[in-house]
Amino acid sequence: MALTKENAKELLCSLEGYHQTLKELHWSTDNHPKHLLTDEIDHGVLEFEDALAEVVMGKLGEKFGKGDLKTMLPEAEELKGILDELENDVNKFIDSLGGEHGYGGIYSVTDDFLSQIYKWKYLETLS
Repeated sequence: MALTKENAKELLCSLEGYHQTLKELHWSTDNHPKHLLTDEIDHGVLEFEDALAEVVMGKLGEKFGKGDLKTMLPEAEELKGILDELENDVNKFIDSLGGEHGYGGIYSVTDDFLSQIYKWKYLETLS
């Protein structure tokens, strides 16, 4: 496989869903450390979403249009499950690239984001 607008769009739509779900968790928790952690994760998700969209548009030479992205909510409702699902979605996107060369910027932003997910998974055990 290779990078397509469709496989990137699938991850971007999922990231919008994670953003919505994380905000709901952030606002509903009674646990201050979890309140802070969900806000940190949400900020990271939004930064990754923007970085990924921009490198994908640059690589493909085409923009995402208004209305292209539809929010896809994660199945998980608790933070640990959300992080597991998020990790799986990012890895699925990486796998869709087929290990092809020429996606250095895309691999870079996804690899950096995966390292954040691993950190958040650890921090979630402390909250």
